[in-house]
Amino acid sequence: MLDSIQALLDAFPEGIVRLRSGVVVSANAMARHYLSQVEPGRPCPEFLSLPRSGPMGAGTFAAGPAVYTYSCAVSREEQILLFRPAPQTALTDRQLEGVLYQLRTLLGEVLAEVGPATAAPGTPVSADAFSKSFHRLFRLVGNLEFMQQAAGAEGVLFRPVIMDLDGLCRHVVQQAYPLLKEVGVELEYEPAQTGLLIPGDPELLQRLLLGLISNAARAAGEGRVTLTLRRQGERALAAVSDNGPLPDQRQIAALFQQGGNEELPLPGQGAGLGLPIARHIVALHKGSLLVEWGQSAPSVVLSLPTGPLDGRVSVHTPTLQRDGGLDPVLTELSDLLPPYLFGMEGLD
Repeated sequence: MLDSIQALLDAFPEGIVRLRSGVVVSANAMARHYLSQVEPGRPCPEFLSLPRSGPMGAGTFAAGPAVYTYSCAVSREEQILLFRPAPQTALTDRQLEGVLYQLRTLLGEVLAEVGPATAAPGTPVSADAFSKSFHRLFRLVGNLEFMQQAAGAEGVLFRPVIMDLDGLCRHVVQQAYPLLKEVGVELEYEPAQTGLLIPGDPELLQRLLLGLISNAARAAGEGRVTLTLRRQGERALAAVSDNGPLPDQRQIAALFQQGGNEELPLPGQGAGLGLPIARHIVALHKGSLLVEWGQSAPSVVLSLPTGPLDGRVSVHTPTLQRDGGLDPVLTELSDLLPPYLFGMEGLD
């Protein structure tokens, strides 16, 4: 009976791995073809060793130069993983339609805001509303540019240094906390230790964390978003969770583009580029990204290697830098924040 089940699994075109207590129980032929580390009886590879509190999840992981997408389920004491090589990063037709839809909407808003200034001299113009629309437009174009670079021959500019991931998390939360509080979202940071050195690109990881926090804040509504950081073996684990409602199956499928008929996003909901950008940044860092769900809102778990560290490079604790003259925090959260925040001195 067991031989017939194994023969059936070996016929699958995807890799299938069963894990129990961190050890590989079985792996089909395709899983062993992709990853030599998944032999039965051997420990689970570090890049797959992610905490899974929910019964289901989907994500990506990098093994050497290769990147894979995977889904997982928990059955009693076992974890079952199904994975395949990830497609090349590129804009899908739906994402391109979403970008164009958002661009048309934003350009219409900008025209409506600037129009009164050109049509009627002396008519007051809302500088705050215009600034908000400009930040949203800047973010959308920046995301589109990122996807274009990711699909190009040279790729996204990647400049890793030895950096303090805990320091970056603290800076991001410190800057985003007062802004999100204005829309009723409490942002919390729970570090397991002070200081956690990893090889990474501070600018890209800052963008990644802000994007994950923005998505969680949108889902939470007037609720709570929590960023946690801890070390597990040779990996740094950062998790972003919220106390929002459990999404429906269509929304869960859209998280990792498991379906193809999703509706276009509404204004303020983004263009569907956030998670593809997050996956690409994680892949550049040879990390893993898991969105897990169960009886509560999805939680995003980011796993990054903590080494090797080059002793010749000085430690860099990142600070938030401006991007194109705009505050990256305001830019990333621009869909969520009220217009008046974009006109307040000291927040730009």
